[in-house]
Amino acid sequence: MSQSHDKSENITLKGKLSLAIEKYSYILLGLIIAVVFIVIGLLIYNSLQMKNLEKYTQQIESIQEDFENLVNLTDEDKLVSAKKEIEEKLNLLIDGGKKNYVLQRALFIRATMFFQNEDWDKSIEDFNLLADLFPNSYLAPIALINAAIAFEESGKIDEAIEEYNIVVNNYSSVSSEISNVYFSIGRLFEQKSDKSAALEAYNNLLDNFPDSNWTNLARSRIIYLESK
Repeated sequence: MSQSHDKSENITLKGKLSLAIEKYSYILLGLIIAVVFIVIGLLIYNSLQMKNLEKYTQQIESIQEDFENLVNLTDEDKLVSAKKEIEEKLNLLIDGGKKNYVLQRALFIRATMFFQNEDWDKSIEDFNLLADLFPNSYLAPIALINAAIAFEESGKIDEAIEEYNIVVNNYSSVSSEISNVYFSIGRLFEQKSDKSAALEAYNNLLDNFPDSNWTNLARSRIIYLESK
């Protein structure tokens, strides 16, 4: 009697186990199918992204070429028309662009074009936006230096010094223009008649870049200021 009960119980356990395996196998199969669809979706998405990036890269290269060819236009009306067309193309890329290489190139070209047109405020805005969005880009310190020059050209000396200081604080180890930046800070403080701050900037240049071409100029300014 006991053996018959054990056999019956074993059969029941086996049945339950089979049902459980069958039940969870459907769940597992469903998970596998879902993962497969997700992977396929990601592959399609990445493929589309790569195609779009390639398309926009070709566009920005074409715009860059058109921008560089502006110097060959001698007719004023054609020059104005060409600049307008370039700006419109850049606007489309910037307004609808994602945070990628194409966007930073587009911002840099548009900022440079504004700079050349002496539209200082727009130039500064684009250069600073580029540096904010892409702080690790090789273009970031260049953009900040250009923004500083634009501030200086528009007579905003304090803002120019602030931009230069951002470059010193964040890009001293990567920018080849840091010695020039130190000298520019000193020069601007001289314009403000702030002798102490100018000497500090020039001495920082001497201490950090003793072999720079700007060092001799800084040394001569130090001698001049200390003699006054």
